[in-house]
Amino acid sequence: MKLSAKEKVFYGMGDLSANILFAAISFYLLYFFVNVGGLKPGLASAVFLIAKAWDAITDYLMGRITDKTNSKWGKRRVYMLFGALPYGLCFLLLWLVPAGADQQWEKMLYYTFAYMLFNTAWTVVYIPYNSVTANMTDDYDERTSLNGIRIALANVGLILGAAVFALLADGVESIFYGVFGDLKRAYLLAAGIFAFIAVVIMFFSGYNIKERVSVAPENNKGFFTTLKEFFKLPEFRNIMMCYLLSMVGFDIIMAVFMFFINDSLGFGGGTMAMVFVAVPLVCAIISAALWVKLSEKFNKHKVYVIACIYMAAVLIFAIFVPAKTIWSTVLLCVFAGAGMSAIQILPYAGVPDVVEVDEYVNGVRREGAYYGITQFMYKIASGVSIALVSLLLEAFGYEESTDGSVIQQPESALMAVRVVLGVLPGIIFLISIIFSHKANMGRERFDMIKEELRKRHEQAALAAQTGECALSADTAICEESAAPADSETSKENSAKTISLENKDDTENG
Repeated sequence: MKLSAKEKVFYGMGDLSANILFAAISFYLLYFFVNVGGLKPGLASAVFLIAKAWDAITDYLMGRITDKTNSKWGKRRVYMLFGALPYGLCFLLLWLVPAGADQQWEKMLYYTFAYMLFNTAWTVVYIPYNSVTANMTDDYDERTSLNGIRIALANVGLILGAAVFALLADGVESIFYGVFGDLKRAYLLAAGIFAFIAVVIMFFSGYNIKERVSVAPENNKGFFTTLKEFFKLPEFRNIMMCYLLSMVGFDIIMAVFMFFINDSLGFGGGTMAMVFVAVPLVCAIISAALWVKLSEKFNKHKVYVIACIYMAAVLIFAIFVPAKTIWSTVLLCVFAGAGMSAIQILPYAGVPDVVEVDEYVNGVRREGAYYGITQFMYKIASGVSIALVSLLLEAFGYEESTDGSVIQQPESALMAVRVVLGVLPGIIFLISIIFSHKANMGRERFDMIKEELRKRHEQAALAAQTGECALSADTAICEESAAPADSETSKENSAKTISLENKDDTENG
């Protein structure tokens, strides 16, 4: 099912909106908590862990809600349309420094509550946005193209939310600090501008996309049953692990990058921070089309392996870049950005394919539950990884600031930042290669599954039209056409699947 270029762009704009907020949070929130809010790194880690755990729970619940939603605005789009404003407003609460909260526990409670509230509003919008991919098209290559455009626009959002945010509010050299002389007001005003932009873009994204792919029988299975059935699918286990590891590695890079630029390299905020954040993101946008073309021409797994090895090698140089040397820092950012888009695009492209595999095996289509569980697992992994990074900074002596003023950090803390950025994400990317290899599902097998599902849907529709479903004696006909059951067709297709799996394994080996 082909999509117009216009609709692909509008869909990608949803991630542009989300990443404006996501980038600001990923690059600056930990830094803001510690160096403007005055929260100790150890307590900041607890804020992230608690908020992400809550976020994980709401992700699954929201996925189930979208599966059961029926409205004139669709099952998923409706939440993008009506949830955009709340998620923008809740974003503002993260960048307030609570008046009168002088004690560490008071600051921790406020930021924990604010982050949990924002995560809830974010979930209401972003889980449906993720889920709607499988409803827009069931074409194997169209999904790769759709996610390629999505990632390119997501990186535009990252540039706005990271680089421009730095120019406006990060450090004493930022524009708004120059106007107000107060970093607290600078951060809050920048957050307000970005929230408004994100709300408008998300609304128009939801308004201009369509849900086309037919929906199988409603998912009435509970959380543990659903989780059990998903984990029985090897495609789910391996694609999920590849996706989680790629995202966690990327999260760690974003979480420590401002510590690396501002402290380890000694550049401070403002214009220089904007440049060093923008360069890798621009390179990621430029290289996105190349990675998409390579994945269409060659095996996706092989392309991903090359990208992971490349990124692991490039990141190591973060340990050795001399402080306050512009060109060596720019080169590091250029080479890292060139590989970054592949780490994002290729795992994402395989995620929606599991929806068809699940329907093929279990006879039920449950995009919402699937993406809810996907995000549930990602948020837990992300929360734990960011919490560990924050604890590492405190363990190596990193000191917090209450007003954004520059504090001379001990050498142990500065080196810890370099090592975390230069080594940890690379190791995680290399581990993800194992699961990428196991998860690889060739185009031939995917097309076979899609064709079988099309036949089942046609049989179910024909049975309904001829009144067979209304006859109690013939209900098995409808059930058989909608689910794999134990029919001869299912057995034959299972044999085909095994044959094709073996063929894929032979090709990949």
